Amino acid sequence: MTKLGDAVAQDLARRGKPIDQSRIERILLDAGVSSTASRGVPARLRVRRVRVTGEKLYSETPKDETPAADMKTAPINLDWQPGDGVNGVGSEANLRGKSSVLHFAMWALTGRSHLQADVESWVDHVSAEFHVDEVPLFVEFDVRDGMPTGTVTQKTISGLAVLGSFSGHVEFESLMGSVMLDRLRLDAISVFSKGAETEHAWPSYAAALTVHADKLDPIVGNESTLKTRILQMFVGTRWAAIDAQVATALNAADFKREVLVEKRRAAASVTTSALEQAENRVREAQAALEAFDPTEPDVDSVFAFASDASARAQEAHELSMQLMLARSALLAAQEQLRTEQMSRQAAEEDAVARRLFNGMTPTACPRCAAEVTAARYAAEVTAHECSMCKNGLKLPADPDEAASAVAAENEVEEPVDPLEALQAAVAEAKADIHQLEGEFREADQSRLDAQNAAQRGRSSLGSARARLQAEIELARAESALEALREVAGPQPSSSIDGEDHFVLETASKLTKKWVKEDQDPLLGAVSLAIARLAREFGSTNIIAVTLKGNGNMDVEKGGAVTGYSGLTNGEKLRIKLAAAIALIEIGHSDGVGRHPGLLFVDSPAAEEIPEADLRTMLKAMATVAEKIDLQIVVATRHGRILSGVIGPPNLLVATGSNFVW
Repeated sequence: MTKLGDAVAQDLARRGKPIDQSRIERILLDAGVSSTASRGVPARLRVRRVRVTGEKLYSETPKDETPAADMKTAPINLDWQPGDGVNGVGSEANLRGKSSVLHFAMWALTGRSHLQADVESWVDHVSAEFHVDEVPLFVEFDVRDGMPTGTVTQKTISGLAVLGSFSGHVEFESLMGSVMLDRLRLDAISVFSKGAETEHAWPSYAAALTVHADKLDPIVGNESTLKTRILQMFVGTRWAAIDAQVATALNAADFKREVLVEKRRAAASVTTSALEQAENRVREAQAALEAFDPTEPDVDSVFAFASDASARAQEAHELSMQLMLARSALLAAQEQLRTEQMSRQAAEEDAVARRLFNGMTPTACPRCAAEVTAARYAAEVTAHECSMCKNGLKLPADPDEAASAVAAENEVEEPVDPLEALQAAVAEAKADIHQLEGEFREADQSRLDAQNAAQRGRSSLGSARARLQAEIELARAESALEALREVAGPQPSSSIDGEDHFVLETASKLTKKWVKEDQDPLLGAVSLAIARLAREFGSTNIIAVTLKGNGNMDVEKGGAVTGYSGLTNGEKLRIKLAAAIALIEIGHSDGVGRHPGLLFVDSPAAEEIPEADLRTMLKAMATVAEKIDLQIVVATRHGRILSGVIGPPNLLVATGSNFVW
């Protein structure tokens, strides 16, 4: 079990709201709350070299409007190697590139460019060397059409190890974030605001390493919404990161609860009259629908009648064609039967005539009356010639041979009487016709019934359509009423009002208490250091300051107490610079905190700081830098003052109207 989970369980049990500890641990885990806390140990970050090449486009009289044709070009060849302690970047004129040197370094350090668009377009290549706890990191990238492409490497015992490559601003920033957060032991800061969770990572920390004369509102960093979280991280309290996680989860839970409350308010705003109107609409729609005769067909039935009539007509037509074909077949069979019957009758008559004439004994020829002798008649049996005309007789075959032939034929296939077959075919055709006539009568009657139904349906189609509209209106009215009842009814319970919220709320109270216990002594020491440094920076009327855990401050000066916002911009600059250095100083002396010990100061003399005070500040910073592990870079157009306070190895100063790079 974790310390936070155990503490939450004990607190809830003491308040009479016990929750199983395994359930508490699951809620914290699901909310993205870490289970362990550790005191911050500072990792030291240093800028060792920044090299930039390209070609700049400039005017020798920058205050005047210069035609494009009169603009001049010159190569960019910046090779800056800042040392430990205080470094100065300066010029004797404005717009000579002093602030750009800081922006070049920050671009390589964070992957995010703050250069002016024209300056960025001049750059071809950037290389930088940074040290994190004396381990060298190298950032190299080319710039084409404003897009950086390069690699990040780290020096190892065996050589250089590639940590990653990038192409484009997003990949560059993402890679530098993962590289720097891990090595500087910094946690991403999650903030839930306006219904969305936002994660602030390395660029937000890096921005807090720079003191801008025109961004003085937050005491720590450059974003007011993050000043508390960055202060907690830089002070080095053990529970600062977990407190931020719990606060984000609780804010998200509160937002969800507020959404539910808003829904309930909306539900409460649904008036009785609105519900009554919806109910009246339903009743009116029901009455309109009930006015229709339920026996009348609806639209679907009308179309179904028409479809059925078409199907019945097709069925009757098909039976009519079958009946026509059957009648044609009957006529053909009857014609064949008559032909066979006539053939049979002719054969029978011929056979009877033959028997009649064959049974006669002719005595004379019926034509010429020539006598037929008995001898000639007797010779018919042997000569097989007619006794009258001497033509051959067509006598039947030998009975025995005929019988044998018939027997042989019967062995192959039993003879079929054509007359019987035709009679059977006629009878079958008549039966088929009888059956088809019955089916056709039924089908035709169905066709007539379906056509009548379709005709009646078509006549009531207007009514059916009106009924359909009434059904649609009823459905809409019922749906609207149901929606109103759902809004007006009780809302479902949410776990936000139960265990989840109790656990997160309790965890937030505990982590805030632990953060305060950890940071109060440290803030006290930081407050003393801020007051001392502010006086050394020229604000001699400041007696004491009290830096609070929320990033605000009370300042006692001239016998009165005011807030940081009540100071002049010059005083704010001194206090803000003092606060940044004090955090580094306490982290160095006590071995706590997460401030990497790197500080950029951009144009300090721009805010009500006379040259004499600037010289005092620079000397004071140099003195502090000799005592603690610190690297400060000051950019100002007062190059002469820089040269008078800072030694040549730590100077990058352009004289006259020359450019710094």
